[in-house]
Amino acid sequence: MIAISTDFEAGKIRVVACDRPDDIVVELEDDTAASVRQWFFFRLTGAKDCAVRITFRDIDRYNANKGLVGMPTLWDDYNVLGSYDLDHWFPVATEFRDGHLFATVTPSTDSLYLANFAPYSSERLARFIGTSLMSPRCGLERLGQSVQNRAIECLRIGEPGPGRKTCWVITRQHPAETQGTWCVEGLVERLLDENDASAIALLDRAVFYIVPNMNPDGSVMGNTRTNATGRNLNREWPAPSPDEAPEVYWVRKRMTETGMDFGLDIHAWTGPHNFAIGPYHTPSVTDREAQLWLRYEAALAAASSEFETGWPYPGGGPEPGKADQSISWNHFFEAFGAFGVLYELLYKNNACNPDPANGWTAGKCKRFGHDTVDAIAAIVDVL
Repeated sequence: MIAISTDFEAGKIRVVACDRPDDIVVELEDDTAASVRQWFFFRLTGAKDCAVRITFRDIDRYNANKGLVGMPTLWDDYNVLGSYDLDHWFPVATEFRDGHLFATVTPSTDSLYLANFAPYSSERLARFIGTSLMSPRCGLERLGQSVQNRAIECLRIGEPGPGRKTCWVITRQHPAETQGTWCVEGLVERLLDENDASAIALLDRAVFYIVPNMNPDGSVMGNTRTNATGRNLNREWPAPSPDEAPEVYWVRKRMTETGMDFGLDIHAWTGPHNFAIGPYHTPSVTDREAQLWLRYEAALAAASSEFETGWPYPGGGPEPGKADQSISWNHFFEAFGAFGVLYELLYKNNACNPDPANGWTAGKCKRFGHDTVDAIAAIVDVL
């Protein structure tokens, strides 16, 4: 008997019909406390060697970024991801037509997982943190706790000291954007590589505070964009509530204690290429920050074949002086004087470096984090 289940961490889908393998119908589900949908993650069993066709009904109605200026639709040229072992993910044949998404696959075993992007579990994060802490360069700080009392943890890499810049990296404010934690994994692995001369030189000049999951509650519940109280954490930065948005409250408190020279927030978006931007049209921005961004952007492009320079802010961006300061990277600059950077990584194939067989993968997210070390090194001395 074929069946669909979501009784595991981050599992999310609503089953409409599952009587025949060639006519399965599902719908996305809202976040637990907010009317926003995009993430899905479920297990299909009992369909070995069957021609499976899954209709994601009315999926375009629920694009989590729909209505945001300049944000393209996710589902064009997108592939659902499948996995048999939760480690190796592959693109499933997918078509977006008339507002519906259609995925077709013939499973080779009786258990197939399907997801919006490669999930990043709390178990994997625990293993990754444990491995990282085996390095003498790495320490762990518990900054506070989430709405549901999960730990908000921060890796400290290197040591603060005279002349050393303070760099912060955060991700997963939006829990569905697992690309960010994969990227952080690559960044941390390189910073802790005892044979990497560039990383060693960077840690002589900087200390890193890295929060690999800003929204542990939303991640466990399979939310797309919000925490357990329905808050979009990336709109909470000026005055975060310790009750409604404690994740931002505790991280921002520690940032205030350490100060900040550089701040990177890693997200994912629906566009056709990896996008990044520095402080942009914030009230205090000057030509110095604009030139610093060009230097960072060029260094990132030189280090990574997955990034191109010159892409404008989607939709033209805000008017000069009108950038939203409730968003993290703008707030980093206005509140701390830090050079704030946003990454928007991919859900689908990279238009500037396409991989027809695999598309955009978790491994490529890790490599992007690895290459970020070179971009930070290019500007750290002038922060």
